[in-house]
Amino acid sequence: MVVSRRMKLRTNDARGRRLFSISVFLVLVLFALPLASVRAETSQIRIYPNALLAGNGNGGFRPLPIREATGPNTYLNSVSRSPWDAERLLVATTFHGLYESTDGGESWSDLEGSARGLYKGNGFYEDIAAAAYDPENRNTIWVELAQDGRIGTIDRRTGEYSPINDQHARRILATAMRVAEIEFEPLDEAALERRELAADHTSFYLSPWQLSPDRLEQHMAMAREHEFSAVVIDFKDDEGRIAYTSELELHRSIGAVHDIFNARRVIDRVHQEGLYLIARVVVFKDRELYGYDNNRYAVWDRRRNAPWGVFREYPAEEEGGDSRIAQVEYWVDLFSEFVWEYNIAVARELEAVGVDEIQFDYIRTPADGRTWDIQYRFHHGSPALEPNDPYSDDRVEALSTFLRRARSEISIPIGIDVFGFNGWYRMSYLGQDIAALSRYVDVISPMLYPSHFPRDFVGDLSYLPWAEYLYRDGVARARRITGDQVLIRPYIQSFLIGGELNFEEPVYTDYLKHQIRGADDGGGSGFTLWNHSGRYYMLSRGLYF
Repeated sequence: MVVSRRMKLRTNDARGRRLFSISVFLVLVLFALPLASVRAETSQIRIYPNALLAGNGNGGFRPLPIREATGPNTYLNSVSRSPWDAERLLVATTFHGLYESTDGGESWSDLEGSARGLYKGNGFYEDIAAAAYDPENRNTIWVELAQDGRIGTIDRRTGEYSPINDQHARRILATAMRVAEIEFEPLDEAALERRELAADHTSFYLSPWQLSPDRLEQHMAMAREHEFSAVVIDFKDDEGRIAYTSELELHRSIGAVHDIFNARRVIDRVHQEGLYLIARVVVFKDRELYGYDNNRYAVWDRRRNAPWGVFREYPAEEEGGDSRIAQVEYWVDLFSEFVWEYNIAVARELEAVGVDEIQFDYIRTPADGRTWDIQYRFHHGSPALEPNDPYSDDRVEALSTFLRRARSEISIPIGIDVFGFNGWYRMSYLGQDIAALSRYVDVISPMLYPSHFPRDFVGDLSYLPWAEYLYRDGVARARRITGDQVLIRPYIQSFLIGGELNFEEPVYTDYLKHQIRGADDGGGSGFTLWNHSGRYYMLSRGLYF
């Protein structure tokens, strides 16, 4: 049990206090003791982010089927038993709201209608740290919100949320059994020095195709004009191409080195300008390594018994012709120790030639295509699963192990890029649990691009204030989830897509400024502008209001 610290007395007379204490005691007893009205296997409960367990009557525990209802990506935060029905259980989650069982955990239903006051849109709810039944009113559920600690009630009949913060509320919520919070170790001196080097940089992204002498000079002039302090450059790109003049023998032997630019020339020029150089290294999306050694390290397709990929159908080029299907994404196995070392070797070489920070991207599993057909052939026996924790997420463990190994071999700051929603909520989607991964990196860069959020997610704001809100709250939430152990340096959407293409100046210049202001207000440690083409036209009126 986790007992909250802030308590105020609501029950004023002695009789009321005695009655309330008895109610709380009964709830606690329901968790601790086998009751005649409760089946033996549900008399004890344990909760983990990925599993809810019940006693099996033989001194052990078995998993309850809560994940069939919640899906695999949201985390469980707490479980409570009803004080008036021993078979009724209530589970709070990080973004899918509340779930209830009336049969001791054998089946579950979501309380969608009963929690609409916490609904944020597009199937997402506020992050609920704990939830518990009111011992006296069966229509009331008490909740504590994870992000700001607010406490209130949900009326089951209307779904309305009402904030109430007093001792009565705290005592009820103390009966919820909560998931143990992730423990962050104090930062050592080396980590503090890395954070200082990486902090508060304002930067922009450049692809290898923007690094010819003339184009690089144009971008250096832009950096001076807008007082950027850093630049992010692709050294290993989304296709797995090693874009610089690498000396790594294996990487050259498989044809991965493309010699698009001279690393020494680019690094020296960037440093001459006084800029901090962040080397982007794409990890698990890698066409070059995918085909190596007869696709030995490719993600596998169990349905086709062939290398897995994302395929796209293109229309016929001429009337009456046939459409064509082409593979557009190539992924390698995140459980493979060989794949880890292959990418860490690139990072070590880049540190040796003088970059200031390594930024790992595509540090995740695939999001598109027939992901349900994926088989990870290196899963069994992977060092990521030693010791094997049956209640952890294997994807998170694989990414954590890779980053832990990279951290042990690289002394300069390490950053990672994550999806925007993975910064908003703690989750295991694609393996990007930022609380777990933050233990091995110095910077996390959530891609909070408004165009990539569904418009009905907190959709009651007009577009530009909504964009600012996504960055302000997104950055603040990422900081809370990671315990402020890492720097949050978000990517800023510096391009237009979809309906945004109708924006004209000054709307699109204000759009950029709203995002930047939101990131700053949320406590971001700088930011990075992203435009894959290198055309930073949205800067025409500056970075700030």
